[in-house]
Amino acid sequence: MKNTSLKLDFNERADSQPAWLKSFQLNVTDLWRYPDRTELENQMASDMGLTPGSVMLSNGGDESIELLYKHSKLNSYALLIPEPCFSQYTHNQRVWQNDTVFTPACDDLSIDTKTLKDNMSARQWVVLTRPNNPTGEYLAVDVLLDLIETAQQKGAWVFLDEAYVEFANEDSPIDYTAYDNLVTLRTFSKAFGLAGARIGYLFGTPQMTEQFRKIAMPFNVSRANLQLAVAAWQAKDEIKAYCQTIANNRETVKQLLSNNGLKSFASKGNFLLFETNPMQKQLFAAVMRKRRIQIKTELAGLPNAIRITIPENITSLTSALQLVLAPEVLAFDMDGVLIDTSKSYDQCIIQTVAILTGQSVNQTDIEVTRAKGGFNNDWVLAAELVKQQGVEVAYESVVETFQKLYLGDDLNLGLVAQEQNLLLDPLKQQLFNSQPITAIVTGRPRKEAEQGVAQLNIKPKFIISADDVKAQKPDPEGLFKVLSATQADRAWFCGDTVDDMQAGTQAGCVCIGIGANTAAATENLYQAGADVVLENINQLETLL
Repeated sequence: MKNTSLKLDFNERADSQPAWLKSFQLNVTDLWRYPDRTELENQMASDMGLTPGSVMLSNGGDESIELLYKHSKLNSYALLIPEPCFSQYTHNQRVWQNDTVFTPACDDLSIDTKTLKDNMSARQWVVLTRPNNPTGEYLAVDVLLDLIETAQQKGAWVFLDEAYVEFANEDSPIDYTAYDNLVTLRTFSKAFGLAGARIGYLFGTPQMTEQFRKIAMPFNVSRANLQLAVAAWQAKDEIKAYCQTIANNRETVKQLLSNNGLKSFASKGNFLLFETNPMQKQLFAAVMRKRRIQIKTELAGLPNAIRITIPENITSLTSALQLVLAPEVLAFDMDGVLIDTSKSYDQCIIQTVAILTGQSVNQTDIEVTRAKGGFNNDWVLAAELVKQQGVEVAYESVVETFQKLYLGDDLNLGLVAQEQNLLLDPLKQQLFNSQPITAIVTGRPRKEAEQGVAQLNIKPKFIISADDVKAQKPDPEGLFKVLSATQADRAWFCGDTVDDMQAGTQAGCVCIGIGANTAAATENLYQAGADVVLENINQLETLL
């Protein structure tokens, strides 16, 4: 398809066009005439083994759902709907204000069939969705028939929503003609790939279908869309092959999630639903957005859930999922991320400015200047703050003063002694004693970088210091050195500055902002490319 983005949030056929549609040509001869659904409806009924009058075409499946609510409202019928459910049911409930009972789901989000049966009563429509949206749950035949028959015994009717049924590849469908209390919804939007054309259909006994037909708009499906529906219906064999591909891909993605500790719900639709934690959910959304993949992250009543439509070509999707779930390289800035340098490097900056200018700066001045970007090197930051005081001082003098304060001498203990580790066990052991590959990419000189590694008692595979690159962050040179050496495609970079996030973004890394202590600082990191911002490095465990 021409659109380079991958739309996987609305369960459409997003990344491929049906073969039959590529050769489809619209016949415009009779577009001046009002449409007539009858011929196609009768053909569909015949093909499905139903009697004439059993099928009614609708303006997408959404019109059929609206007709259900309209029919129930006009006749004072109640509705019984198990949760979780498709949003069109809750939308129509808000519009029509029907007498409706929503039964809560089981703890695993499956339909609570016992509660559903207990709430059935006469003059009531029971809504069953198979496969269910958003979970993909597919009611087994014996369970479905039991619900239909229980409803029949209690004088209730069943509205069976099968918008996704083609993806279930059901070998032995139920006998739809056996029940006079059943109406079934299907659509051309999903498997047939015609969501933009808005064509759906209902079927049941002619008497049941007529109840919906008589309250539908008389010309609800256009002549152009009827032509599309005819062509799609004639290509059912091609659709079966496509649905099998989606089913296979669904299992591949499900296994990928499972291999990385995420259990998806058992789905027979063209989508998967899984739950995670708030931070990881935010990371999924950010990484997918950067890669122009749209996923569903806002699902009513499911705050930690994500739903992903399964495309025909899953390469881009699985690559993005692996980037989130299975990084090959974890790279870290050191200062402010792994080691607290607020009492060492930052104090060196404050005292260097005082010694060289006789004027004072504070932590806020440091953070404001650092947030502008281009000051990943604290010598450069100190020189900038000296300059801001209106004093001309050689850069070499700034470095010499700073280093004397930091390292100390025979008479004075350097401020380096004030540094405290931020990275704690057990995360430290998890990160540096196993896969993935770890790297330190820091603005420290080599000697001080190695000193920090020793203080942390860690053994990263790579240490890239200021002495190892020609250009420091925000230039991504240091990160590119690691990626080149490892031949890795999937890397994360954890940093605490705008420069870190810009470098990580340019290197194609997932960018994890660390330690922003104000809303403004957090927003600065996001603006610079952070995918998620954590309060401290130890929260990284929630993403792994």
